[in-house]
Amino acid sequence: MTHDLKWSDAPPGEVLDPVGIWIVRAPAGQRLPPGGAPPDWLDEKERSRLASIPQQAGREAYAFAHWALRSVLGSSLGCSPRSVGFLRQPCPGCGGAHGRPAIRDPDQGGEPPEFSMSHSGDHVAIAVAEATIGIDIESWPTPESVAGYLPFLHPKEQQWLGGRPEDELVRDFARLWTRKEAMAKATGQGMAAVMNRLDLTGQPLGWRVRQLIAPPGYEASFAVPASVHVAVTVHEELPEPMPEPEPEPMRA
Repeated sequence: MTHDLKWSDAPPGEVLDPVGIWIVRAPAGQRLPPGGAPPDWLDEKERSRLASIPQQAGREAYAFAHWALRSVLGSSLGCSPRSVGFLRQPCPGCGGAHGRPAIRDPDQGGEPPEFSMSHSGDHVAIAVAEATIGIDIESWPTPESVAGYLPFLHPKEQQWLGGRPEDELVRDFARLWTRKEAMAKATGQGMAAVMNRLDLTGQPLGWRVRQLIAPPGYEASFAVPASVHVAVTVHEELPEPMPEPEPEPMRA
């Protein structure tokens, strides 16, 4: 049994916006049907993406992350995880169909919830809120990876990271990267809009970026509009676990 963690960033008297956060670890063992068939609850685009992932571990992680999102949203909407479908909103930059994901045909009164999902290694992070939100989780990189990405960051971020000892460098780089990814997902404009154009060592104009308690070796952050004061509940278990793959039929 796990215990949910609750916290808020609001001063007394402010209206609170509830935010549900799930940071969950994939269970050990195979989570895909034998023989390479994709789960029947994935949509056409997800099946295509799954088929393009070369490593089995990567396919397993992808499938679990997309079940986890359906599990959380199905619980929020009061429907089966299998019935949750998705679409892409228009990109705020170019208008193309690759903006923030949204729920397709939510079949409920009122506005459907906003959500964001990220996965890294065997962990998945999901955020559900009434307000626009973006979330990211990242495992600590290697020092070589940090050195490769460092020149592409904002100059103030490069200065902030400069001179750190190796163990702090990989941690703080991962922390900064999750802030960038969370902002990219919240705005729907992608990493190109925040990579070297936005200094995220502090709070960006018009937004709040908050760090989350992550598993050892990971960092996680989420971003919401600055006008939003959050009441956060962090969960460690999905509302409905991923179905076990169907066993292969016995051959005569």
